[in-house]
Amino acid sequence: MNRDSVVCGNYSYGLFSLDYFLDSMNRLNQRTIEFWGAGPHLYQDECSVADVDAIVKKIREHHLQVICYTPEQCMYPVNLGSRDQIIHDWTMRYLKRSLEIANQMEAPRTLITIGQGYRNESREEAFLRCKDSLLELAEYAGKMGTAIMLEHLTRTTTNLCVTAAELKSMIDLVGGPHLKAMVDVDMAARVGEGPKEYLKLMGKDICHVHFIDGMPGGHLALGDGILPLDQYVKDLLDFGYDQYLTLEILSDRYHENPEPAYAQSIGWFTARGYI
Repeated sequence: MNRDSVVCGNYSYGLFSLDYFLDSMNRLNQRTIEFWGAGPHLYQDECSVADVDAIVKKIREHHLQVICYTPEQCMYPVNLGSRDQIIHDWTMRYLKRSLEIANQMEAPRTLITIGQGYRNESREEAFLRCKDSLLELAEYAGKMGTAIMLEHLTRTTTNLCVTAAELKSMIDLVGGPHLKAMVDVDMAARVGEGPKEYLKLMGKDICHVHFIDGMPGGHLALGDGILPLDQYVKDLLDFGYDQYLTLEILSDRYHENPEPAYAQSIGWFTARGYI
């Protein structure tokens, strides 16, 4: 683990301009970022190739590297497992556009969340629809020079992949070099799991981590929750995990002044000698 392993995102900067976020990253001596594709910084539906190029130019002028592009998928009707053809087709167009934007940003990772099925329909049918969708997207990701980081969710947001074992079953079905798995430690904690369970089952297929605190729940700055973060780091290091840890800080409590939350979280790593 080194300083560049700890990644900040623009998740808590939605009340500020893109320029402010990038300046904030410079103030924090950050070199790596995860870019959340949502308004006001990048609204995919109205963002042309030229618009993305302008954003990339600003990022490079601030000497920052996008290591993962994460399109907004929770507040929009994005669902890879939907049986509604209109929603499914829109989802595929939206996520293929996400992969194209990742290509423009030269981001080696694109985060995509698992889909879901209606709770009053067969889970297996939704699971297979999601699998078929991911097969198509993974092939396109390869053409775009990026890899999909597939994220599990919670029981309120999916009935397909909530646990490490469920995520592994999807990864095994789709396979290939352009679809990998990730773990969000706050969401995993809600079902009594952590990085260890994911690493044990999927090993080197775990290529990305959202590392935040929680109650569990809340996606808090490090030190503001109750999660066993030191144990999580130990488990990651014992396994030999050498990829990125993104500080996906989302709680409303930070939105009016996000920079101190990221400074606190980076400081958590430095105070312990991890970076």
